[in-house]
Amino acid sequence: MKTKTLFLHHSMNRFSFPARGLVFILLLLACFALSQPAQAISSDEQSARETALRWLATVDSGHYRQAFEEQPARIKAASMGADYFIKWMQTRRIPLGHARTRTFHKVVAYHNAKGWPDGNYQQIDFKTSFERKASAWERVILTKETGHWQVGNYNFQ
Repeated sequence: MKTKTLFLHHSMNRFSFPARGLVFILLLLACFALSQPAQAISSDEQSARETALRWLATVDSGHYRQAFEEQPARIKAASMGADYFIKWMQTRRIPLGHARTRTFHKVVAYHNAKGWPDGNYQQIDFKTSFERKASAWERVILTKETGHWQVGNYNFQ
């Protein structure tokens, strides 16, 4: 009887190994799916992201004066002017070359920004690859002080 029980037990182990492997894989996939952040974003966040990408496309095409003019009046008035902005872009951004890829990384929404009036802000980070800089981070800070999203700050590293 022990031999038959051992044989049956041995058969079950051999048969159930693929089933246990399948269960393990399914559990692993479920954990992975649950650990991923939700991809749904609000229409306001989508609008901010689209504004950032349009502005970056303007910069990518070398239209620096237009990029400067698209900023809110308060930002332009507090800056060193369009000529300074253009020179800054020419000396810092042009050497990187054209953007090859740009991938959304994260967005942070906030109401209080140091040195800025209270309001609606979104900080959007992109992982970007340029012709002469394989891996960079771009940060676009948007403000909604005029009733629609506008770029208030841009930097990269």
